[in-house]
Amino acid sequence: MFGVEIPAWAIGVGFIIIAGSLGGAVKRLLSGEGGLPRPRGKVSRRDLGQMVGDLEGRRGDLDELRGRLGELEDVQRRLGDLEERVDFAERLLAKQRDGERLAPPKS
Repeated sequence: MFGVEIPAWAIGVGFIIIAGSLGGAVKRLLSGEGGLPRPRGKVSRRDLGQMVGDLEGRRGDLDELRGRLGELEDVQRRLGDLEERVDFAERLLAKQRDGERLAPPKS
């Protein structure tokens, strides 16, 4: 392809890099390192209470973000309404100017 020959050792190195990356991803997925921390062994009540508190804090943050998203959607709707009004006003002004231009000169 394109007149360039890829050496066999380069293909092997690429395969090794891809296999290593996939292996690391599978290891992280199976060990649970990607999301919430998983406790190992026995869990004390204090640790469990702290984990519940952390989750409630994240839930509070999520509720706050949902509220902000609702406010943002309201602002976007209002901005769209304002754009329509400005377009309408521009069209009215353009019609008025065109009417003045086309009117016969006053003498």
